[in-house]
Amino acid sequence: MEKNIVKLQILGLATLALVACSQTGNHQKESKPLRVNTMVIAEKSNNAVARYVGTVEPAQETPLSMQTAGRVVSISAKNGQRLRKGQTILQVDNTQALNALESAKATFQHAEDAYNRVSKVHNKGVVSDQKMVEIESQYKQAKSIYAAAQEHLKECTLVSPCDGVLSGLEVAVGQSIIPGVQLCSVLDVSGFTVRFTVPETEVSGLAEKGEMECAAIKKTLPVSLTSKSVTANPLTHTYDAVARIEGGRDVLRTGMVGIVCVPVLNSEAIIIPARCVLLKPEGATVWLKQDDHAVRRAITVGGYGSNGVRVLTGLQAGDVVITDGYQKLYEGCKIVEE
Repeated sequence: MEKNIVKLQILGLATLALVACSQTGNHQKESKPLRVNTMVIAEKSNNAVARYVGTVEPAQETPLSMQTAGRVVSISAKNGQRLRKGQTILQVDNTQALNALESAKATFQHAEDAYNRVSKVHNKGVVSDQKMVEIESQYKQAKSIYAAAQEHLKECTLVSPCDGVLSGLEVAVGQSIIPGVQLCSVLDVSGFTVRFTVPETEVSGLAEKGEMECAAIKKTLPVSLTSKSVTANPLTHTYDAVARIEGGRDVLRTGMVGIVCVPVLNSEAIIIPARCVLLKPEGATVWLKQDDHAVRRAITVGGYGSNGVRVLTGLQAGDVVITDGYQKLYEGCKIVEE
């Protein structure tokens, strides 16, 4: 019995020693503050400048296709080449079209000659009105077929409908063409637009004027919003927007990437960097700095924008959010700003 009591006493003393050591260790740990970076939540502003990644596009893109089937016999232009309106791009075999045109031309000339001869005698009463109507009908029909044959021959040649730059031509001589299938496009580079996506929480307040920062040309150019999509992407919940770029025609190129900076009107939500938000099974949280200590706080996220996460509840003006160095934090630990 006494031996058991002695063992319990020894066990109790060992436990107290471990607790003391643990507390000493914690105090030593707390004596070395963890280094962090922070940001102070500012007062809500009615207007905020949002930044979106956009892609430069031509002012207009005209897709081209052939209206007739055939085998490509010649290609007269290449991608990137500047074209004039009416300039030939490619041609398909027009042998059948030429034969049809010659046949239609002969029929038309015969019908035209008959119509002219009968018209003269009809005026003198030699030919009946019924016969005249028949001859006139044949003449009009032959004329219509001849015109259709002329158009069919023209359709064997693909020409540029406007001045621009050829893009997307991927056919070769000898290849068979299917009517209605896009072969290439002509880009109107007399001006440029930028296309970008906007989160659904910002699209309604997007301002009409802004600017685009383009690193490729090391310039910032004014932009004017021209259109916003009326339907959202079902996966990302974003809307497409297009803005006209003012200037830069001589240096911009299709496909360049730029940062579109546009004010978002009536933007009252608090926005913080996405890296600050920690997603837990119980919800989203952030680390705050309070009296040189780290404190975790639950927040409600209202969506992800181009410049960060929109926080609906849980933060207010004056809160100090820890933006970097939070990986090693624990509740109540000492921290110091770098």
